[in-house]
Amino acid sequence: MVDWSLPAQAIHNRVRGLQPWPGAYTTFRGQTLHIWKSRPGPGPGPRPPAPVFRPLAPAPGPCLPGPGRISSVKPLIVSCGSGALELLEVQLEGRKRISAADFANGQRLAENEDIGGPHF
Repeated sequence: MVDWSLPAQAIHNRVRGLQPWPGAYTTFRGQTLHIWKSRPGPGPGPRPPAPVFRPLAPAPGPCLPGPGRISSVKPLIVSCGSGALELLEVQLEGRKRISAADFANGQRLAENEDIGGPHF
């Protein structure tokens, strides 16, 4: 099971190192998602922890997704603990192995959607 709080390079190394068996996998919408190919992608890591108090006005700057959330659909990039991971080939449970672009089109992904289960 992929731990999205790890750095992108560490997750990428696990994807490569665990092929073909047991493989790197995570969950997506309640189903197992096998990650066949990836590469460390561009992009920032997760946003810093929220302050204890909440300011009345939103903080300036972009809102960055937390680990295990989709930060870009085309290309399919998932935020990690440090950096981001671009998914290249995936396989959803009971389906054939396809490119991440085809997966994103077929599943109608949205930015900030969870991969790997709910995040609290």
